[in-house]
Amino acid sequence: MEWLMVSYLVLLVAVCQVPMTNSLLNLFTEHIINNLNNSTLEAHCKSKDDDLGLRRLAAQTEFNWTFRVNFWSTTLFFCDLRWASGHKACDVYCTDDQFLNKYCAYDFCRWSARDDGIYAFSEKKKRYVLAHKWDPK
Repeated sequence: MEWLMVSYLVLLVAVCQVPMTNSLLNLFTEHIINNLNNSTLEAHCKSKDDDLGLRRLAAQTEFNWTFRVNFWSTTLFFCDLRWASGHKACDVYCTDDQFLNKYCAYDFCRWSARDDGIYAFSEKKKRYVLAHKWDPK
């Protein structure tokens, strides 16, 4: 009986270690939006556990997916984004509070590929801000 109480206590402590902003119960949605002028965007996004495959996005279309943060709050998604004039590999989601505060809202991140770079929607500023410049081809 004592081991059962200890097990429950360990489980309770572990659950309390999960940050509230990244709760295991909350769904989180990523958006990759092609706002390039008449160019196709190739987006290959993945995490350690999930390869979402190569997506070819026509201008003014988007690719999105929904997920939950893992138990250890170590979820990380990254994308390799390419188009005729450049490319960039970058993180699009990580559980780091600074990353989330800078690039995401409570339950989503929105990334907009534009001719001059990749923009992230800033919840604080209520607008898109330049996050990454394209690397030349």
